[in-house]
Amino acid sequence: MSPVRPRRLVSSLVLLLALLFALPQPALLAQPPACPPAAILLQPTDPAYADAMELKRDLESQGFIVHCVFPSKLGSIFRVWEGGVSHSTIEGEASFRTDDGDVGVVFMPKPQTFADFKIKEHREGGGYLYRFAGTPRVWDVDRFGSAHRIYFLKHNNQLVLSDDKLRARLEQALHLSTRTQ
Repeated sequence: MSPVRPRRLVSSLVLLLALLFALPQPALLAQPPACPPAAILLQPTDPAYADAMELKRDLESQGFIVHCVFPSKLGSIFRVWEGGVSHSTIEGEASFRTDDGDVGVVFMPKPQTFADFKIKEHREGGGYLYRFAGTPRVWDVDRFGSAHRIYFLKHNNQLVLSDDKLRARLEQALHLSTRTQ
């Protein structure tokens, strides 16, 4: 290889890096995941809609940017069988897509609360195992596994599920306390 080619290669790399840094920086930053289609968003007919919209306003008043609110799969944990019929022991659930990540919330019908709901956390393998007891009742399996730690924050008729990144901000903004005992 002649000495001219390595110089050309270095020049090309320098030019490429200069162009890369000249691009608008937001194009390089990670964007929050997109919201689901409108048909999948939480609807006014959902039993938890009023509570979810109230929580959305509370989050936004504390500086959170909420892009959308949509149903989550958390409610399946709170389905029980009685007399051969499956029914929910909660009012409903919702996920809030924010600039800082998703926040899952389970709602009890007011004036019921999660005060008697007990959560026990155990490390298992490379993840976490959660066991539940009390009111509201959960599925017969009474346990839930996760690869990452989940923080359960109780607030009146709400059980807020968060990761560590959002936990402290949610506790401060909504005057919540961590509950994983």
